[in-house]
Amino acid sequence: MSFLSVFNINQILGKRHIVKNISLNVARGEIVALLGPNGAGKTTLIRTIVGLLPQLKISEEEKINTIYLDKHLINKWPVHKRIEKGLVYLPQQPALFQSMSVIDNLKLVFQYHISWKNKSWNDFEQEVKDWFKKTDLTCSFSQHAGTLSGGQKRKLEVIRSILMRPKIVIFDEPFAGVDPKSIYELKTIFKEMSISGIAILISDHNVDQLMSIANRIYVILDGKVVTSGGIKDILNDSCTRESYLGDQFYAEVSNKYLT
Repeated sequence: MSFLSVFNINQILGKRHIVKNISLNVARGEIVALLGPNGAGKTTLIRTIVGLLPQLKISEEEKINTIYLDKHLINKWPVHKRIEKGLVYLPQQPALFQSMSVIDNLKLVFQYHISWKNKSWNDFEQEVKDWFKKTDLTCSFSQHAGTLSGGQKRKLEVIRSILMRPKIVIFDEPFAGVDPKSIYELKTIFKEMSISGIAILISDHNVDQLMSIANRIYVILDGKVVTSGGIKDILNDSCTRESYLGDQFYAEVSNKYLT
């Protein structure tokens, strides 16, 4: 059953019709990928779902411009209410307090997030340490977040999002500017999140990496979903191959995913 359901979403910014009747869904424990070139409308779609952009006129009866989170129509919900109900968004640009230490960035979750109310600091700190063992952040507790590498910052943000007890996390370009080792560690974390029942919607230009973890994929070109499905469905779609993937990439990955 879908935790996030989006029906016929449109978004017009200025005079540009950027998102055109896009529908998608993400189930609990599912990793769903958005693929498409720059300017295709992926980030605009994500920001609309999160509530950072205005909605056009909705029709709940006809399922036009409607967004449901766990069966609740959330179009008119402010961002903070969407967060309270389990939706967490990680944008492409780091959203850390750069002058604060790594642990102090995480401590804010313990101090202010409702999921840690009446919980002990020892429990919180132990969970942080458990996640840090899976990355190279263990020695960075007191280090200023602004001095971390791109990969370390991204892993810190992902750990922070997990500590917020999300039901769905939406990632925009999580692999951008991240080293190969950190990409591998992030993918491992995403898979663990999925196993624990967290839904994941993720957009990135690193197509091969997304294909290796995604359960389903939506390809967006010029504001529209041109194809969706499993990896084989995407690779076998002629429009996607000709307009986005290209013959060279197709040749490189087809042996991996089509055999």
